Amino acid sequence: MAMYREKRFEEIKRLLQERKELSIEDIMQAVNISRDTARRDIVALVDQGVGRRTRGGIVAPTFGHTVPSYSERLNLFSEQKTQMAHLALNLIKPGGVYFIDDSTALLKLSQSIATECTIYTHSLDNAIAMSVQSDITLRLVGGKLNHHGRFFFEPAALNTLSKIAFDAAFMGATAIRSDGVYFPYAEDAQVKQAVASSARQVVVVSETQKFKIAATYQGMSLNQIDTFITDRNLTATERAWFPKSTRIIYPH
Repeated sequence: MAMYREKRFEEIKRLLQERKELSIEDIMQAVNISRDTARRDIVALVDQGVGRRTRGGIVAPTFGHTVPSYSERLNLFSEQKTQMAHLALNLIKPGGVYFIDDSTALLKLSQSIATECTIYTHSLDNAIAMSVQSDITLRLVGGKLNHHGRFFFEPAALNTLSKIAFDAAFMGATAIRSDGVYFPYAEDAQVKQAVASSARQVVVVSETQKFKIAATYQGMSLNQIDTFITDRNLTATERAWFPKSTRIIYPH
C-alpha cells in the first residue's frame, strides 16, 4: 500500500540522510510509488531544501563537496552497486589472474568470487573478504596502511605490479572527468597507473554520480578503459568522453 505524502517524505528524508544519494528507483521501491510520483516528490523535496536534484534522483545538499571515507561509503551501499558487482563477476574466469581495486562496489565483487583464480589487491577489506575463500590464491600488495582509504602502499610494489599482465584489472573511481579517472591519494593513483599500464583489460566499476565529484590525482586516462560498468546508460555527452571501443555495461 502506498504511503501518504507526508509519511513518504519523512521516509525519503530518512533514507537520504542515511545513504546521501537516492535514485528514482530507490524511492519507488522504498515507498511503493510510481516513477512519475517519485519525480514529483523529488521536485517537492528539492524545493524544501532537503537535497539537490540529479539526472537520476536526489542527493544530500553537501554530497560531492568532499570525498567520504571508505567506512562512510560502505554505509551508502546501494542495490545498483550490487548489480554492478555481479556484472563484473561475469568477467572472472577459472585460472585467471586479476587485480581488484579498493572500492565498495569491488568489495562486493571480492565477496562474490567462487572461482579458482589468483587475485592481487592492495585493499585491506578485499583481502579479508577473500581470505575465507579457499579457491582463491590471494596476493596482498603490502606496505603502510592508509587508514582512511583502507589500502596498503609501498613504492616497491609499483615495479612488481607493472610487470604483471593481469587478465583483467577491476578498478574503482573517486571522480571521472573527460580526461581521466581521479583519486584523492597520490599513492593510490600510482597503484592504478602501474596496474592499468600492464593489464590486458582494464575494467572500471563506478556509478555515474562520480562524474559530479572532484579529486586530485589521475589514476588512468579514459583511453585505457576497455570496459566501463556503471549504474545506467550514459548520456550522449558522457559517452563521447570514452573511446568508441570502450564497452559500456549497466544493469537492465
